[in-house]
Amino acid sequence: MPRDPLELFGNLPDFPGKTPPRNRPTKETQGIFAEDRLNGAKSKTMIVNGVARQFFTVGEVAKALGRKPGTIRMWELKGWIPKAKYRTQPPKKEQIPGKPLKGRRLYTLEQVEFLLTALSRFEIDDSAQANWVGFRQHIQTQWPND
Repeated sequence: MPRDPLELFGNLPDFPGKTPPRNRPTKETQGIFAEDRLNGAKSKTMIVNGVARQFFTVGEVAKALGRKPGTIRMWELKGWIPKAKYRTQPPKKEQIPGKPLKGRRLYTLEQVEFLLTALSRFEIDDSAQANWVGFRQHIQTQWPND
């Protein structure tokens, strides 16, 4: 009966010495790095109707999708994606004269994941294969509202 060669080492640590490496992920965080599908985009947790939810600003959505924030704003302006339902509190004083005060756009985790799957499904990153008509139609009919 063949034995697994790694069994010979028992419970030895995977590093020499007594101090573990600082830049190596631990077993608890190793799965998080492997599944980082949002390209390092960071969410903000906010409470809506008594429930904590994850939200992403336009900049973080752009980071998750591999785009620039202006691209996401343009998609919203042209109606390719619905306008953001949630916003942060507006600033206290006027920043640009004559421009109405609004808060930052916030997108839910479900909406960001939906956009990620839609980009890959309709091959938007490949200019020769991109199906923009299908992409826009899919977003209009299937967009997660909440």
